[in-house]
Amino acid sequence: MDDNKQNMIKKDDYIFGLDIGTSKINLFVGAIEGNSVRVLECGDFPLANPDAFDSVVETLGKAVHMLESSTSIDVHDVYVGIAGKHVSSINYKGLVTLPTSEVRDVDIEAVVKQASTVPSSAGQIIHVFPGDFTLDEERGIKNPKGKTGCRLGVDVQVVTSRQNALMDITKCVESAGLSIADFVLEPLAAASAVLTDDERELGVALIDFGAGSADIAVFVGDSVRYTASLDLAGNTVTSDISKCLKVPISLAKAEEIKKKYGTCKISNLIEDEMFPVPAVGGRGDVQCSRKLLANVITARVKEIFKMLAKDLQKRQLDVLINGGIVLTGGCCALEGIDAVAEQAFGKPVRIGHPTGMSGIQDAFQKPSYATGIGLLYYAAKQHRENKKRETGTQISVSVKKGLQRFKDFVKTYF
Repeated sequence: MDDNKQNMIKKDDYIFGLDIGTSKINLFVGAIEGNSVRVLECGDFPLANPDAFDSVVETLGKAVHMLESSTSIDVHDVYVGIAGKHVSSINYKGLVTLPTSEVRDVDIEAVVKQASTVPSSAGQIIHVFPGDFTLDEERGIKNPKGKTGCRLGVDVQVVTSRQNALMDITKCVESAGLSIADFVLEPLAAASAVLTDDERELGVALIDFGAGSADIAVFVGDSVRYTASLDLAGNTVTSDISKCLKVPISLAKAEEIKKKYGTCKISNLIEDEMFPVPAVGGRGDVQCSRKLLANVITARVKEIFKMLAKDLQKRQLDVLINGGIVLTGGCCALEGIDAVAEQAFGKPVRIGHPTGMSGIQDAFQKPSYATGIGLLYYAAKQHRENKKRETGTQISVSVKKGLQRFKDFVKTYF
């Protein structure tokens, strides 16, 4: 980015997104430009051991140092993506009696607050997503403000995480010299970068198919109707490859093979197409069938999609998804994965690429960066909302001071 342009950016307009995955750490630096976001730098750092605290802290520290050196920007309050088996999404209902016959903002806040009062055993609340409201016998209300009735109800999706998981992430981030601005559900962040308004309006399911988990979120209009995480994903596919080929190989080698030769387009393969796999102990290469590899990969991918589809059907959410399925995450690099998803869900499927940002390099317009770049979108939205609240408070204070000065003037001279 041009130094003059960077010098024009206010310090408070810098935003930072952090995606700690099981195979890599993505750190993103952006800047708010009106209603848009400019990507200033994207860092992609392989993670050797995601389960080792020291390894995560060391990698994150390197990421911060490299991005600060290349941008001359102090990386500080980061928006951190969160997903995985420690995250839960539960539907709660709220119901309040209206003190007046008209629904006010305070009544809407009260019923949402009541619905999102969850037991401590549920974990720490990450997000509360209000759905449709009810007013007496009337249902499916998007915004009840100003309507007349006696009892106001609401359905909310409450996303929680185990407290110890958040504490572990916080410890890693702070040990690398950073602070956490907020935790953000990863499919929610990715949705900010890849979903269209039309898809949201029709109802759409976003699936973030990464290395450690396959996370799904259902969006209808402006509301999130459901989120879930499946602890089967890219690493599971890699494990299958290491076990099912004719020669024993390490997980690292299996991952390399998956990226280089893996595909879900079985019908396109020539029957005897082979690829070399180094045998253990330096015994030379063993030729393996690429069709066998494709069958192994496709079988597991199909199973994962069918499990997610069954979950949606069980909750009767499949009927809400008229805008289809959008896939993001590193596993979208597998050729033909969208066709496998279409068969499993019986819905149109597309691969979601991050769009709509200025400054983004072509190399980072990939599904694997949707969450990290989406975190910048989310951060920008939060900043704008915070500024609106601050401005409203300042105006309110100014009006009160003005009224008081007027009263004092009246008392003094009249």
